[in-house]
Amino acid sequence: MAALAWLAVLLGMGASSAGMPPPGLAELAGPQLSASSCSIKVPEPEPVDLTYLARIPAEKAMAAAQSAYPGSRVRALALENENGCLVYSVLLSNGQEVKLDAGNGQVLQTASADDEEEPEVRE
Repeated sequence: MAALAWLAVLLGMGASSAGMPPPGLAELAGPQLSASSCSIKVPEPEPVDLTYLARIPAEKAMAAAQSAYPGSRVRALALENENGCLVYSVLLSNGQEVKLDAGNGQVLQTASADDEEEPEVRE
């Protein structure tokens, strides 16, 4: 339930933070996702509110991230424009960041906060 509160806070911040990851996710950024690897392309110019573009609810994105890492809890969640793709970025209690397609819930990329290597991209 705390993750839902974080989402509400994040979405309530307005346009200036709509595409920005919450604190802690920015450090994990690795290679960009390709626009061909996602089901929802963010139009240009980028809309102020990305939430109306998402086809799956935040709860489903959180559940999919937790399914990929059983036993973990959601620490933060953000809806982002990642290189033209609409994705949910989910930061888990185990230090993993999971990027999910906001159209179908598919895991697109995972990264570890402790990992200096490039994140795993799933296509």
